[in-house]
Amino acid sequence: METAEKLSVRGRFVKSLISAAVVLIACVSYFVAVYVYYRNAYPSALALLFSRDMLLTFLLIAIIWSTAEMSLKLNEVYRSRPYSYILILHVLENIIGVACLLLCMVVFGLPNYGRMVLALFWGLSIVLSFGSKIVFYHVLRNMRRKGRNMRSVLFVCDRSGERLLALINRHYEWGYKVVGVIGDDYIMNKLDGKLPTYPINTADIGAILSQKIDEVIYARDDVNSADIVHLLEVCQDYGITFRLYSTFLNRMSSSAYVRYFDTNAVLTISNMPSNYVGLLFKRFIDILISLGVILVGLPFFLIIALLIKIDSKGPIFFMQKRSGLRGRVFEVFKFRTMVVNAEQLKKDLMSQNEMSGPVFKMTNDPRITRVGRILRKTGIDEFPQFLNVFLGDMSIVGPRPPLPSEVAQYERWQMRRLAMKPGITCIWQVAPNRNSISFEDWMKMDMEYIDNWSLTLDFLLMFKTAATILRADGK
Repeated sequence: METAEKLSVRGRFVKSLISAAVVLIACVSYFVAVYVYYRNAYPSALALLFSRDMLLTFLLIAIIWSTAEMSLKLNEVYRSRPYSYILILHVLENIIGVACLLLCMVVFGLPNYGRMVLALFWGLSIVLSFGSKIVFYHVLRNMRRKGRNMRSVLFVCDRSGERLLALINRHYEWGYKVVGVIGDDYIMNKLDGKLPTYPINTADIGAILSQKIDEVIYARDDVNSADIVHLLEVCQDYGITFRLYSTFLNRMSSSAYVRYFDTNAVLTISNMPSNYVGLLFKRFIDILISLGVILVGLPFFLIIALLIKIDSKGPIFFMQKRSGLRGRVFEVFKFRTMVVNAEQLKKDLMSQNEMSGPVFKMTNDPRITRVGRILRKTGIDEFPQFLNVFLGDMSIVGPRPPLPSEVAQYERWQMRRLAMKPGITCIWQVAPNRNSISFEDWMKMDMEYIDNWSLTLDFLLMFKTAATILRADGK
């Protein structure tokens, strides 16, 4: 039997080993890509391998790829995820990695060997890292199919834990083998001798746990705190991992965790993403992409500015106060798409509002200029908000920033959309029927984004946003 401390140490060791393997693969891929194209420039492979520039690049790759592995949670052992999901994560990891490596090369003055080398490096890294993990997962599954590397589990459950019990029995690849069940009459009748069973009021729990049990899973809706405390104490004495399953826990946010105040454990539910490293990486990506868009798009923006000035009188940019993170007010930048007195004219058009709730939208809004109509259909009017992203008021992906007057009319459940930094695009912006979605459904989509946030979701929404811009079906 293994103690929880040993299991924790083993889990951390496995994660570190996976990260180290991916970093090694990335370094080998980069070395091979450079050597294939520039082998004539070096007297030998060893001369290139131990050159100052190559060693510095290896160090940068180690930092970038290990951070990406942790942020995307690719150093986890995925027991039930489809391979397509893991492949997408590896593609995103290497897109982020190559972009960050290019930036670091510019900052530290390292040689850039060209697009073909980077493309080969990117492809090799994806194929080798993804391929190695698939082989690793196959080895684990074969071992578990033969009964190796399995953990013996004692289940304590009633009707509410029946589904979890069936899932664990069905998915051998998870690495758990149920060797006994403590249950009520319903469970005992349901199992009908398929597994060793014990009555729920069994007195000598210690005698059961001494029979090579690695973990105890408590899955009862009829929770008795005294029974749990007693079971915890016995598990602690025997060095057995204790897990608690409850339908109450399923209703909680996935961001629930335990925090300690001195030695007092407190269950904390943040109700918003709490992955600090992931959010830090999100901010880094925001700065990187927004700066790139601003610099590369500057000539294009100047042409748009000229067209706006020719089309109608007024400023090039429209600046408006919006509510950001936790209701903090900031000024958002947009290319002006309406006449100068648009806000005054809005009062006369309120009867033609096509949206429910506090938001105003109108298909043939007479306030929109000719150039403005094109900018809105393509979404180009939002591009100056990359400056808001660079300044830190917004993110590339996140709920759209509302007007303070709209926030004042929110229902209580809608206020949670302010719990995350607002963005240029989100789920609503890429929905095929976005122009006909009700305000309430829009709010629910924002909640869905907050509840399921990940770097993977952000990149998927970015790709879908690019496709939406090409469709040019905005209003």
